[in-house]
Order: sequence, then C-alpha cells, then structure tokens
Amino acid sequence: METDRLIEGVVKIRGYMRCGKTASMVALAVNEIQQGHYSPDKVISNVSIPSYGIVQKRNTEIIDFLARMKEDQLRGWLILIDEADQLFSHRGYSSKQQSQVLVNVWQAMKLDNMIIYTMHEGLGVDLIFRDATLMSLLPEIVGNRIVIYTIDGRYGGEPYLLEIAPVSEVFKLYNTKEAVY
Repeated sequence: METDRLIEGVVKIRGYMRCGKTASMVALAVNEIQQGHYSPDKVISNVSIPSYGIVQKRNTEIIDFLARMKEDQLRGWLILIDEADQLFSHRGYSSKQQSQVLVNVWQAMKLDNMIIYTMHEGLGVDLIFRDATLMSLLPEIVGNRIVIYTIDGRYGGEPYLLEIAPVSEVFKLYNTKEAVY
C-alpha cells in the first residue's frame, strides 16, 4: 500500500519508562496536525497539548469515544491514548465491556481515524488491540533528539527510522508530569 504518510491506522509506541514514548506520540500527533491530516478540534487525547488547544480527556471519555466510534460513524479523528496498557490491559475487564469497545478499533482506518497509543514493555494491551495494530514503534532519546525506530509494520518492507524534533521543543508542547487518569 503506497502512502505519503509516516504512520496510519493503529500505531503502538512501546518502551520502558522515560524512553520518550509520550513525547513521540505528541510529536507524531503534532506532525499529523501540521500536515493537515487532522485538525486540533478532531483530536481526543488523555494528554493535553495546550499550544494546539487539545485538552486532556479522562480515560473513561476515551473508552466511551471508542465504544461509539463505529456506530456513530465518527470519522476523521486522531485518537491519542497514553499508557493504553492501563486502559485496555491484557488481562481484560471482568465483563465483555473491553472486547466490545475494542472491536471498533478494527474500523479505525475505514473511518479515516488514526489511533496512536503508548504502552510499557511487557504483555501490554488486550489481544484485540494488539492484533489491530498496524505499526510498532520504539523510541529512544539520543542527546537532544527523539529517534523512533519502526519495529514492525503490517505492510512489510524494511524497518526505518523517524527522526523527530529536538526533545526540548517537544517537551514544551505538553506537561511531562501530567497524570493520566
């Protein structure tokens, strides 16, 4: 599949604490906005990006949005989920709620939505979420730069490197100490 975009569909950014996961997500989201793929008023995120008018939503609001995405035909949204392994644990909920919400994730590309999520190393997110993920990225802070390595892409091809803006510039875009709730 040919595309002019760096990322699309459901994208996972994984790694250990303080490796630049959230900073990478914010930098990629800002790039999507600057390229005109999404407008700030069509971003839902559990991380605020004040300079773009993106206000932090509660995790329950993110879950509610995903639950309505397919049924309400919510199109053209950029969905940012920091610490998705807290929202959609690989252990699942005690009811069918988690699976029912995540089935909608499969429709992200058909609805022209993009989901970028971060998770810690380990088992991570629910199996449905893992299977719907098109690209896996591994960030690293090298000096004052964030470098993101593509680890896996469902479209095949060789792994490649995305070099993102200076860390000091990305850190100015969001509160690095803001708790996800």
